[in-house]
Amino acid sequence: MTEKGPHLHHIKPAIVGFGLVTSLVGCGTPEPPKPAKNVLLITIDALRADSVGWAVGSSFDTTPNLSELAIDSVVFDQAVTSFPGTTASMPSLMTGLFPNFEGVSDWNNLTYHGFNEFETAEEAAKPALSGNLRLLAEILGEHGFRTIGFNTNPNLTQARNFDQGFGEYEDFRAYMKAAQEKKQHPLEGAYPPADVVMARVVPTIRELAAQPSFMWVHLMESHSPYLPPEPHARVSPRTRTARSDLEVNEALYRFLYLQWGAKPENISFPSLDELGITKAELTEHLLGLYEGEIHFCDAELGKLIETMRGLGLLEDTLIVITADHGEEFFDHGYVTHHFKSALAEELIRIPLLIRPPGGVPGGRRVEELVRMVDIAPTILDAVGLGGEAIGMDGVSLRPALDGGRLDDLTAYYSTIDHGIVRTDRWKYRLEKAHPSGAESVERLFDIRADPMETTDVAGERPDVLARLRADWEAFALRLSQRGVAAEDSTTADTAGVEIDAETKEQLEALGYAE
Repeated sequence: MTEKGPHLHHIKPAIVGFGLVTSLVGCGTPEPPKPAKNVLLITIDALRADSVGWAVGSSFDTTPNLSELAIDSVVFDQAVTSFPGTTASMPSLMTGLFPNFEGVSDWNNLTYHGFNEFETAEEAAKPALSGNLRLLAEILGEHGFRTIGFNTNPNLTQARNFDQGFGEYEDFRAYMKAAQEKKQHPLEGAYPPADVVMARVVPTIRELAAQPSFMWVHLMESHSPYLPPEPHARVSPRTRTARSDLEVNEALYRFLYLQWGAKPENISFPSLDELGITKAELTEHLLGLYEGEIHFCDAELGKLIETMRGLGLLEDTLIVITADHGEEFFDHGYVTHHFKSALAEELIRIPLLIRPPGGVPGGRRVEELVRMVDIAPTILDAVGLGGEAIGMDGVSLRPALDGGRLDDLTAYYSTIDHGIVRTDRWKYRLEKAHPSGAESVERLFDIRADPMETTDVAGERPDVLARLRADWEAFALRLSQRGVAAEDSTTADTAGVEIDAETKEQLEALGYAE
């Protein structure tokens, strides 16, 4: 039996003065939001839905500044990502399309973004997004927006073509090179911290003139390793072990490298026995550091929000705050995030806060399921470009911003090992057949009654199983017909494809072992 650590959810609410309504039912017809002149999109890496201060059931406010922003925002309590990893979730957010791993047999730096079918034969041999994908920044740039990107994840660099459509794009390569030269431990300098990023973002905000702008800021604070600076490292009330923060992160990385398939004898990081702590003690210490990282991130974002407030930018800016995916702390036997972990709820549930220009008096909470692919259509709709979302898998969430109801939505997940359909209540999971001879297996979970997915109810609800199976088959067929790529581009030869040494070092520091 897998030992499970404590979870972040199922605790009493503590946020006061927010959440006057808990769904769109009975909200009346408030004034629709003002049209947005500017858009600020903030994505925070590996941020669980239940880890933010405005989450239902939060007892410790990790995000006092963002929780204050939530008071006059629309909060989506059941938002889900498109993939439990940055490499496929962020292209999905920027295109409004679901990733596709149908027919992909090997997870590598050519296939991991989930959009190979758009690639030409030449592009298929490169570890980058296809130029045939039309990203949100491109659309907004074509309509006169100044497009600015600040990225801190090595999977989202210019070399990966994530600057596509951005007039200005900072991926902090110079900072990372200097940090890696100074570090004294493999887990140091894994990413540019939020204060370094805000030192570039805040002055840029001050420079914004009459031209409409789209700014994307991706922060890494809640991604492993969890080593928040003081005083944030001890802000969480959780219990610490007698071991140092670095040592418990080393123990985490031992689990993480084993998870990626490394042999125990090849891992230099210590075991729990060597540290003299239990898995439960490790988990509690790690969660405290994770919450400290989020608190640090929030403090830096507070500077950005205050700057915008002082400049009057909150009155004409659409603010969207979300995550690329969640994070796991042995909830289902895994740590951090891993594409083989069957997309458990702690990995696919993400925070989503949208504040229209001028805010929503009293705030609003939306309980219905919404998806990452809905974010791009919502942004386009909010700036008057809703017609540009034609062809996207997502739909605009503008009705929720205006106080109306949303139609029932369904999320789909294509991975190498699984096909998943997620509705407001149900999760259908197809464990795909493999060349080794393993046959496919279907499972069904009632997420409302069983959020930890402990009980397979496929035998009890054959009607639901049949309906969601048909939904999956139709979705998989649509994926197989999508794209403009050359034939067999998803099986491109990886021989000779190299990652530069600096990127490789950074990826290893983030736990992405080969």
